[in-house]
Amino acid sequence: MIKYIIISFFLFFSNKKTQNPCGNKGIKIEYLKDLDKLIKNGYKCNNQFNDFGISQLKNCKVLFSDSNYKVVTNNYKSRLLFDKKENLTLAINSVDPFFTDIKKRPFTLYILNNRLTPEYAIAKLGKKNISVFKIEYIKSKVIIKKAIEKESKNINVNKLTYSQIKVLIKKIKFKFKYKLEKETLDEYYYKVPYWTDGLE
Repeated sequence: MIKYIIISFFLFFSNKKTQNPCGNKGIKIEYLKDLDKLIKNGYKCNNQFNDFGISQLKNCKVLFSDSNYKVVTNNYKSRLLFDKKENLTLAINSVDPFFTDIKKRPFTLYILNNRLTPEYAIAKLGKKNISVFKIEYIKSKVIIKKAIEKESKNINVNKLTYSQIKVLIKKIKFKFKYKLEKETLDEYYYKVPYWTDGLE
């Protein structure tokens, strides 16, 4: 009986160690450029990343993970931010693979679903100005719709605080109206997330 209790006690504490619960590093994100604070901190309570069997996601690496956020990069001008409290996943693409001085560099913000596929984007499409787009996936085709609200035009996410971005995302999802665009994305992006190509 005593032997059984000792073994049970040992297994209980072994399991607690292997679970490695995420601590809160207390780092606040004021702007998207503050992802650098998380990356430089380097804390990783969880290195896991689900690539969903997509080869373009297999080289993604976790750079930071605590109870609030996870930051992932694919080493090619793309970062993923998992906001665990808000249940929100964003992809940020920069023209600079090192995201140097992100305030002065154009980049695109994607709002992802739980399979890391873009559902909305604040981006340029071709040579047009920055706009908000809704992206739908129907019968192996990628359908692009453009927001028609005045507020959706020429949004500079570099100047928005992270709190403002979260408010904007709610409008993009639930309030903005969209019209079908002539432009479309290649069928390749039906399965491969568009953000993996970075920005040119």
